[in-house]
Amino acid sequence: MASQTRRQSGKKRSTKSNQRACRLPRNSAPVEVKINHIGTRGDGVGKVCYTNNNNEEEHDVFVPGSLPGEMLVVQPLSLTAHGMKARIIELLSPSPDRNTPRCQSFPACGGCRFQHWSETAISNWKQNLVINFLSRANVPVGNIRPLYSSPPKSRRRASFHLKCLADGAIVGFRERMGQHVIALNSCVVLHPALLDLQAQLQQFASAHFPVGFNANAHANLLDQRGSKRNDDNICLYLQPTSNSQSFSPDLMVKLADWAAQLNLARLSVIDHGSPMTLFASELPFITFGKVAVSPPPGAFLQATRDGEAVLQDLVTEIAGSERRFVDLFSGCGTLSLPLLDQAAELLAVEQNEDALGALKAGADAAGLGGRTNVKPRNLFQAPLISDELAGFDMAIIDPPRSGAAAQCEMLAKATIEKIAMVSCNPASFARDAAILNNAGFSLDWVKVIDQFLFTNHLEIVGAFHR
Repeated sequence: MASQTRRQSGKKRSTKSNQRACRLPRNSAPVEVKINHIGTRGDGVGKVCYTNNNNEEEHDVFVPGSLPGEMLVVQPLSLTAHGMKARIIELLSPSPDRNTPRCQSFPACGGCRFQHWSETAISNWKQNLVINFLSRANVPVGNIRPLYSSPPKSRRRASFHLKCLADGAIVGFRERMGQHVIALNSCVVLHPALLDLQAQLQQFASAHFPVGFNANAHANLLDQRGSKRNDDNICLYLQPTSNSQSFSPDLMVKLADWAAQLNLARLSVIDHGSPMTLFASELPFITFGKVAVSPPPGAFLQATRDGEAVLQDLVTEIAGSERRFVDLFSGCGTLSLPLLDQAAELLAVEQNEDALGALKAGADAAGLGGRTNVKPRNLFQAPLISDELAGFDMAIIDPPRSGAAAQCEMLAKATIEKIAMVSCNPASFARDAAILNNAGFSLDWVKVIDQFLFTNHLEIVGAFHR
């Protein structure tokens, strides 16, 4: 979690802040712009001629909430070397694809980018985004499979922001282009159980948290187990922000009692830099194939159950009859553990040792530990080299947004014949695919999975063979 710096006071603070943000005066003259396309961050993009400091230049202008083909009057907000940020003042010519937002919190809530855009147009944009990045990287694709989209109200993972003010607490998502927290009255994306949790947490925080307290609240809805219903099986992880006080012993007791009343699967908090569980009636689990894993607090999980199942099925398809697998950036084993039934050997490599421990404990409990090895490793700084990759039939690689260029360079030199690459960033996916393609791998097919409705985010699966 990034640290926050203390603001300086007075006129000097304002000057420095404006220089850093390249903010334009509030009375900057509005300009007309035609939106040409939607950029990778979800903003409409056009071009304008703008005079700043007596210098007229053409700039790219980025306008949240706009759509291709629209004519707008916009208010310039800031200017950098990358372009101008602006907000809509007047919509002169709306797009035929413009919809009435499905959620009353839009556009203030920053959780969605495209509530105003038709779902077909969003899907086409995401599909074309991947195609265009691969084309720019000169990576030929055998087949572009149809996009899969998760249904509404299926998002099982959320990171809420909690802020305690004098008149009560607010729990929700940050506003677009700002730091205010928007409380949710409804949501067409989140699973109803997480929306209920948000309301319950806001009520508790208003009654018990001190004014000025700020925290991030990470919620995961896990699988059904035993007699617990799906909507009861929530793990909540509270992390105070760096400039906020920690949890007092009295508050932790109240939190534990509250978690028991709500029948949460687990409630954990940060205590002196490490997670501490305050309440867990029994060990919470999520199932990958036949392996039940108890993820550590704050563990990364796929955003929707159905999206996760599609990813797993695609990786299994790529695996075919192979039996020796290396899972790079493995996390808790979401993509590789379903292969253990057919695997003779699985090596899971991940920097987070708690996630690796959960993966190995789950495999051991399922009687498959003899096939499973784990290796803690920072694959950005120390990727597995060709000697360490020798003997494996297939690699599964699911890196963060920055991709895995260094590890792909090593995969290119190894003897591995198949690679299943999963990515959440079309730019780094195309770059890494080009590394493999130049080394003799073919990209057989690509499929886009949209677990992030009405946002600019997506998942990509690519099937490579040498």
